[in-house]
Amino acid sequence: MKNLILLLLLPLTSFSQLIVDTTAQNKKAILEEFTGIHCGYCPDGHVIAQQIKSIYPDDVFLINLHTGGYAMPGQGEPDFRIMESDSIAAISNLAGYPAGTVNRHQFPMTQGGGTAMGRGDWMDACTDIMSQPSYLNVGTQAIHDTVNETLIIDVEVYYTDSTPVDGFGFSPVNYLNIALTQDSVLGPQSGALTFNPNAIVPGPWQPTYVHQHMLRDMVTGQWGDPIINTPVGPGHFIFLRYIYEIPPYINDVMFKVEHIEVIAFVTEGTQGEIISGNACEVTYPAPPPVGWAEILPNGMHRGVTYDLYGRIVTKIKKNTIYIRNNEKFIKF
Repeated sequence: MKNLILLLLLPLTSFSQLIVDTTAQNKKAILEEFTGIHCGYCPDGHVIAQQIKSIYPDDVFLINLHTGGYAMPGQGEPDFRIMESDSIAAISNLAGYPAGTVNRHQFPMTQGGGTAMGRGDWMDACTDIMSQPSYLNVGTQAIHDTVNETLIIDVEVYYTDSTPVDGFGFSPVNYLNIALTQDSVLGPQSGALTFNPNAIVPGPWQPTYVHQHMLRDMVTGQWGDPIINTPVGPGHFIFLRYIYEIPPYINDVMFKVEHIEVIAFVTEGTQGEIISGNACEVTYPAPPPVGWAEILPNGMHRGVTYDLYGRIVTKIKKNTIYIRNNEKFIKF
């Protein structure tokens, strides 16, 4: 459940503090790894991807997509698949598992004329992508609104160079994609004892494996939301805000906000190459000031309930402090 509540193309001077870098940068690498709980060699892919991430923690972002026959759960096993993973795998022309794409770019070593590569090529692909200049930067932040149980996801896109233009004067349509990945998800995994025994923990499956970077949802849908469809130049700035309603479960697998990472990236076209991206962990609102009256809106409405952050509350929880008619109260 997600809603785009704000889409603004504003002059940069409208923002006193930015979450996006405005200096020209090289591309960030988005490694989408196709995996499955019954894939015996997939834990080796998990290790290789994590090693790349450890070397380039601020420039490489991992998305593990459980898809294909190896991801099909047996009786009593969790279902880590989502529909979007299958569609992304379908355009990659992958020929075996584990496989991965880096920025959905077609390298000489990709399989079947697509974008998927074997795990031995991921490092070279990432370093190649990170050596290329990007014409845009992406910044993102995510806040857990504990009152309404939503994620407030802000994304900024800043163009440091002009978009490419073809011979007819057209630029590719840029699409924003927002992926939610989850760490520390327990489940079964073939090949874990051989290739990644450090990820094995006590649990109901033999072995029980700690899955990381698992794709749980695409906030912007299958192929993202369009953000520009005409040529733009350096200094073009876009701000977007999404409100994502936090589900308790996806496919009966618990959605844990404290283990969620938000990865935002921009593509050329709906199924085109990823230009660059960025990621953030989920944070919480800043604590209220010492004097709670300082944050209440001017002309406070009678009969309206506010929390200690000055937000209007529609669902009142027990054992929580609220403010109404300029007086504090606790719901028991």
